[in-house]
Amino acid sequence: MHLEYLTKEIPWGTNPFPPDLQAEIIQGKRGRLLVTIYRTGGEGVHPTILLNHGFPGIEKNFDLAQALRRVGFHVLTYHYSGSWGSDGAYSYANDLEDAESLLEFIETNETYGFDKENLFVVGHSVGGFVASHLLARHKELKSGVLLTPCDLGGVVAFPDDTEVKKLLMEIFEGGPLWLNGTSSAALFKEVSECQAEYAISSLVEKLADRPVYCLGAAHDESCPPEAHCLPWVEKLRSIGGNVAYETLETDHSFSDVRLTMIEKVARFLVEQAEK
Repeated sequence: MHLEYLTKEIPWGTNPFPPDLQAEIIQGKRGRLLVTIYRTGGEGVHPTILLNHGFPGIEKNFDLAQALRRVGFHVLTYHYSGSWGSDGAYSYANDLEDAESLLEFIETNETYGFDKENLFVVGHSVGGFVASHLLARHKELKSGVLLTPCDLGGVVAFPDDTEVKKLLMEIFEGGPLWLNGTSSAALFKEVSECQAEYAISSLVEKLADRPVYCLGAAHDESCPPEAHCLPWVEKLRSIGGNVAYETLETDHSFSDVRLTMIEKVARFLVEQAEK
């Protein structure tokens, strides 16, 4: 791994194993899922990260994907069912199924050099919700990173007059404008009915055996850390889980501290990959 490549580029020239970019269409439960594979340079297999963007994918964290590729990871990004050209209808349940389809692709593909012994998951916002569930379900994932995660199940339980509940409702209202097969009412109904299952705090016993890194934002206008991060972080710590938590003085998308966020994520993942 090469953390120094976060800020330094080394041209590969005529090296027969340069970094590259691949587009894939894989078959999900509802049809095609659009996938981008950032392949790091070098011969052989490489640690691999599944990077899950948020809802509905305005911030896709491609700069994070590029940086993690430079330091030595293969990185896969994709679009959930019903968003940005992927087939099917959008729902949070479908997000979780789509992540399962991507992980199955990684674990069965023999073309791209995925290191099946060094698999990681990263998620931002609703992608953090997805990443937490995938990590809980799959012990083969060595660790996970949650960036300003959206704890859908945890927050929907708040009283309607609280600010964090109002912010969650704004999320439901804003996204369906360019998503297929859903509505704000459908999303709220889904999360309300699946509240206990969707809450990240319900996963802590299954997360306690592997390192988890959560990065919150002090000025998060969508998912304030006191509601979306700290409840499950504290519960995970209480049962002895290996969770690291930090808060940056920024907004939900780390708009003015992207380089800081990227460095922190890269350092954590490189440390895990080298164990």
